[in-house]
This record gives sequence, structure tokens and C-alpha cells, in this order.
Amino acid sequence: MRAADGGGAGEAIDPARLFARWRGEGALAVAVSGGADSLALMLLAARWRDGGGAPRLIVLSLDHGLRPEAAAEVAMVGRIAASLGLAFQPLKADALLPSSDIEAAARAMRYRLLGAAARAAGASVVMTAHHADDQAETVMLRLARGSGIYGLAGMEAETERDGLRVARPLLALRRADLRAIVARAGFEPVADPHNEDARFARARMRALMPRLAAEGVDTPRLVATAARFRSAALAIDSYVDRLFASDATVDEAGGVRLDVAALVAEPEETRLRAVSRILRAVGGSAYPPRLGGLGALVAAMADDSTPLKRTIAGVVVDRRKGLFRFQREAGRDGLPDIAVAGGFAGVWDGRFAVNIAGAPSGVRLAALGGEGRRLVASCVPDALPLALAATPALFGPDGLIAAPLLGLAPPAGITFAAPSILKDRLLDRGRSDDL
Repeated sequence: MRAADGGGAGEAIDPARLFARWRGEGALAVAVSGGADSLALMLLAARWRDGGGAPRLIVLSLDHGLRPEAAAEVAMVGRIAASLGLAFQPLKADALLPSSDIEAAARAMRYRLLGAAARAAGASVVMTAHHADDQAETVMLRLARGSGIYGLAGMEAETERDGLRVARPLLALRRADLRAIVARAGFEPVADPHNEDARFARARMRALMPRLAAEGVDTPRLVATAARFRSAALAIDSYVDRLFASDATVDEAGGVRLDVAALVAEPEETRLRAVSRILRAVGGSAYPPRLGGLGALVAAMADDSTPLKRTIAGVVVDRRKGLFRFQREAGRDGLPDIAVAGGFAGVWDGRFAVNIAGAPSGVRLAALGGEGRRLVASCVPDALPLALAATPALFGPDGLIAAPLLGLAPPAGITFAAPSILKDRLLDRGRSDDL
């Protein structure tokens, strides 16, 4: 088969090599729409299984509810999966998609439902059929909207989305390679009309690709360019890691301080990336802010002629005594408020690993808030004031009952631990399509 670099025409694909990165997983979910790309992924995964050494595989197929034919297409995927001896689970949309920005809404729903189904099946990884031509289109789409180094690095072989690991084992293969696999297997893939619908940006870009290729801007060149941007992004992240190690401090209540002089001395790309990672960590978000707002903040941070206090991405940023201070905004962004009767184990606001046991009915896990902060602020003298208000606490019908970070222990019979994972989040390089 042809690889993304244009070489190796007719070369056989070795599934064991293709999927080697995920060999040690206990189970893998395979997302299959019924199109040629995803059918090829399923066929290659089945060959991997047949060759020995593959984890347990489960095929997932989602009906978004956008087309009346979709239910029959999901059923077709189920029949093919059965013929290959693969476990199969159909999924159905659980909400209506909006009339605007359908692409983004459908994508969000897809990953949410795939993630839930994968976890229920004991899989922490979902494999998708993104390939080299998808990568080229992605680079061009991000170029068109003004993305920087990280966006132009394209898709990675594996990313995390809302706690779900998304694997893309086919990024080195071309669309024609995958269609040939399906044709040889004798299957008729689904032709989704949305792929040719000019209302959607990706469809419009796909239609332009042959003209770009005629000018030398073809898939192999775009894939190679993405790889170079990815290498540059890794280099920038290494400088950010060093900056954090030497000049950033994290308090247990979820605030971050960064030396002003150290940050301002860095090149602009390093400053953008450093601030982006802090905002993502402190703000508890899976994604950093858009480049426009981030760039304006970083420019203001470099200007010491005027006072600095800005709120962005759920984080309050100010400058005081030679330090930039980053504190979680404690209200407007809606910090999680969760009923925890019986118990709870998970991550709260993306920043605290919470474990609760023995909580009776009526107990809630929510932000400490201003009143609670005033009651116990003396317990963590080094914490940033706003950060204290945005730490997890337990509330009963009559008010605050526990804030272990601040020394207020829970009543007898309830255990409540909430260590900060902010240091780990700062080290998580994540991604931003815009940066």
C-alpha cells in the first residue's frame, strides 16, 4: 500500500506493526461508521486479532440521527463485525443536534457516547480511522483559520479527549489504500452525503485538495509539514517545562504563581504556550482559550506600565510583587455541584482527585465559596485568596460540613479526600488547535 510519503506502492500492510503502540491494552474500542475508512480499520483490526497478540476488541457504531439511512448502516456494520468474529455495540444519539455548527456538535456527541460505551466495555482507548488525507485536510483547515505551530502540527497518533484516549493508527495510510482494502474484502461501504456537502468546511476543503495538489501542495507534502510543526511544538514544550520547573509554584488550593521576569524573557511562542498550559490547568478546562484572547493577555503581561488584572478561560490573572498570579474564578463559570450520596470517586473541576465515602442523602460536593473561605482562610496561609473559594468542599442541608484542604474535617462516618492534581496538569502538554 502507498504510505503518506508517497512510497511503497503495492506494499502489504502489517497490522501488528500498525497497531503495535496499543498492543498492551486490555481492550480497544473500534469506532466504525460504515464508510470505507472505518471499515478498513475494522478489517485491519480483525487481521491483527487473527495474527495473535491483539487486545480484546469491540466495535462501536453510532447513529447520529441526522439521516434516516443511518440505522440501517449501523446494522450493516454489526453484520460485518459478526462475520469477522468481533464484538459489536450499536449506539444511538441521545440528543437533538443544533441547526448551526452541526459538525462540532456531532463530533462532541460522538466522542461522548463512544467514550461512555468504551469505558462500559472496559476499554480506555477508542480507535478512529483518520488517515493521511484527513491529516492534510486538517492542516489546511487550521491554516485557513489562522492556527499557529500547534494547530499546524495536525492530528497526533494518540490524544486525550475528556478523559478518553483517542488512537489514530492509520495516519500513515492514504484514503485510496483503505478503499482498496475494503474492495478486496468484497464489502460495499456507506457513502455519507455529508462528506460532499458544501455547507461543511471539511467538505469544501476536500474539494479544493486536487487543485492544491496540482500546485505541489499535496497530501505527502502537507503531512511532512505537519510533522515538522509537531517537532517544533515539542521543542517549545521542552522550554516551557524548564520554565515551570525553575520559576513556577503551585499551592495546594489550586493557584499558580510564575516569575514575571522569567516569563517576559522568553520568546513569544514560549510565553503563549506557557500561559496557555497554566490557564488550562488552573481553569479546569480540557481546552485552552482561543489564540486571539490568549495573545491579548500575553501582550498585556509583557507591558508593566499598567496594572494587570484579567479574567480568561475561568482564570483570574494579575501581577503583584514580581509574580503573575493565576487563580480559578470562583463563580461565573459554574464550578461543579454534584450530589454525592453514597460516595464519589473522580476528578472535580479538572484539578482535584476526589474520593468520598459514606455520604448520606442531601450531601453535595461543590466549591467552598466566599463564605466558606472566610471561615477557614487562616488554615492555608500561602493559598491565593480566590483559589481558596474555588476548592472542593462538602455541604449538607444546613451548610458547609467539610473542607479537608482547609482543615475542616468531615463528620464521623464520612471520608473525604481531595488532593490537588494541578502539578500534574501543568506537566500535561495537551494541545491547542489555534496555538
